[in-house]
Amino acid sequence: MRYVKAVAPAKVNLALRVGAARSDGFHPLDTVFEALDIFEELEAWEAPDGEISLEFAPGLGDSLPVDSSNLAVRAAQALHCRSGVRRGVHMRITKHIPIAGGMAGGSADAAAALVAINALWELHFTDQELTQIGAEIGSDVPFVLLGGVAHGVNRGEQLHSVPAGAQHGFVMLINSRGLSTPEVFREFDRVRESDCAVLPTAPASTRALQAALARSDMAEVGALMVNDLEPPAFRLRPDIAQLIERLRAVAAVSGSGAESWREEPQLRAVRAELPPIFSVILSGSGPTVAVLCAPENTDSLAAVLAELFPELSAVAAHGPVAGARVLTAQD
Repeated sequence: MRYVKAVAPAKVNLALRVGAARSDGFHPLDTVFEALDIFEELEAWEAPDGEISLEFAPGLGDSLPVDSSNLAVRAAQALHCRSGVRRGVHMRITKHIPIAGGMAGGSADAAAALVAINALWELHFTDQELTQIGAEIGSDVPFVLLGGVAHGVNRGEQLHSVPAGAQHGFVMLINSRGLSTPEVFREFDRVRESDCAVLPTAPASTRALQAALARSDMAEVGALMVNDLEPPAFRLRPDIAQLIERLRAVAAVSGSGAESWREEPQLRAVRAELPPIFSVILSGSGPTVAVLCAPENTDSLAAVLAELFPELSAVAAHGPVAGARVLTAQD
């Protein structure tokens, strides 16, 4: 092959339960992922002399590194090491997933690189082998390769698919100011230490949510969505705590004709246009906030939330969708 184009989806954690840090510094997780139809696009060309290089299309990737600190470059290097093949690749990524937004944008870049280069260099690695390589690059990479809805344990990289009986709609409220995942986990540990809380070694279970997904009950799914990283993220970013509190107030009156003296004038003005909101949750480590709704209501809800929160970007999304895959391959 001389040219390959691949895509990889964003993710949202429908539930993210976190246990106490282990001796290796990692926190055991029990999480339910869902892949969303916001895709990274990666193009790969054959390059001479075993060279690995990366560029970003103008836009979201302008400030990102293109050296070995980038997960896509690390994915190419891992395939070099695993295969022994010394062919080269030049990659160009068009980003659509927010940076440092808790939606696995970097992991999606790595997953797209894995499937694209596997085809470009004709390595014939199996899906299982690519997943093993992906787990060495980042905890979210295996899920982005898999897609759909999945239950993840350990660091989130040990997965099994979860039947989802219906499509889901989301409005992702994207904050231009990012939030570091490692810093959120460090704050998670500091919160527990300062509260003298004894955190169970094993995270809480997500079995009830997995069962609700199979029953296709949106209200039940929404009620079971939970994220243990919300408290530390809120401590680091009080503006996110205020945003989610306000969104949950909006959710409480969505789809309802009830009058409430507590409603602000702006909310009263748009209440009639609000479709039902089933859940409001921090996406991963944040700062993006995921608002769950019926799939047919995403565009109308995004329009209303954009009016209520003009400082944020309201992006309509749907899931579940397939994982990373090759779209085009040319000799």
